[in-house]
Amino acid sequence: MSSSNGATPKDVQPSMVKIDTHSHIYPDFYKEAVIAAGWTPGPDGIPYHPTWSVEGHLDFMKQNNIKKSVLSCSSPGTNLIPGDVDSAVALTRKMNNLLALLKQQHPTQFGFFASLPLPFIEESLTEIDRVVKNLNPDGFMFLSNAHGLYSGSPLLAPIYSKLNAVNAIIFIHPTCPCPSGAPKTTGTASLNNIAPLMDTNPAPILEFIFDTTRNLSDLLFTGTASRNQNLKWIIPHCGATIPSLIDRLVALNSMLGFKPESDRTREPLSYEDVLHLFEKQFWFDLAGTPIRNQIHGMMRLVGRTKFLYGSDVPFTPFKAAKGLAEGLEAGLKELMEEDEVRGVLCGNAERLFGVE
Repeated sequence: MSSSNGATPKDVQPSMVKIDTHSHIYPDFYKEAVIAAGWTPGPDGIPYHPTWSVEGHLDFMKQNNIKKSVLSCSSPGTNLIPGDVDSAVALTRKMNNLLALLKQQHPTQFGFFASLPLPFIEESLTEIDRVVKNLNPDGFMFLSNAHGLYSGSPLLAPIYSKLNAVNAIIFIHPTCPCPSGAPKTTGTASLNNIAPLMDTNPAPILEFIFDTTRNLSDLLFTGTASRNQNLKWIIPHCGATIPSLIDRLVALNSMLGFKPESDRTREPLSYEDVLHLFEKQFWFDLAGTPIRNQIHGMMRLVGRTKFLYGSDVPFTPFKAAKGLAEGLEAGLKELMEEDEVRGVLCGNAERLFGVE
């Protein structure tokens, strides 16, 4: 197309094709449940409730050349009231049914990670059976802890056994930490007990990253990952602080060990053991701001084939997520060959989900 003076405008370089593995929904019924649980003015200390619609999500995908989004519930999850098993089961089922419906209505554009009503074990086992039999999930979403139940707990053994049998993918999503001695409150009122510096650092800034690290360390050094070799985990935000702490975790875990009264069984791991587990069973999404510093350390651990694109919409608003996607793509092109960038944005996810 020519302009009025005969010049041809410079073509805008289209963005590369993407698969979004860190992508959420926030329907009205869930927003109402989150508010009823005391999360105001927004969940986890953020100052707003995300704005989301199916149409808005599809439009974001079109604008950013995202061919598929794997949808999930985000923090604070579907078990909003500590100890209330009935509401946890009901909200989990309602969320999973909607996610499955969206996938059914848009099969080439949406997949989903199903939620579980953890820490309720029997109810979670029942939901796994229902979801696997009837809803065709792409995997399961686990929060970094479920009201204090972290991923290396032996209480989760039957959950992992059932998921291991179906070669499940588990997407870890961060949430607020849950110290064992914290008061059993819920909603925004709980944050002063569990998240220092909340006035200046809402939980997603620091606590989410630290709790992801806590979760991954628990998976590794309790032998949970190595005992369940058919499971694959997606760790968010470029491995959180693992690039900086992995040497310390390996060395001091070996030196200090577990307390005798711990319910965990310690698995001694060398640095090479951890890298082997990462190669076989772990992928790392790039939601957030990993390019300037964080990704360099993670690349030394896993190379380039274990990274996945993640937008974190709508908790990252659609407009901001577009800017982050553009910055990520530009930054990746400075670090990698073009075929490796295509892998990070799309190909690695295709291989993980078996859709090449």
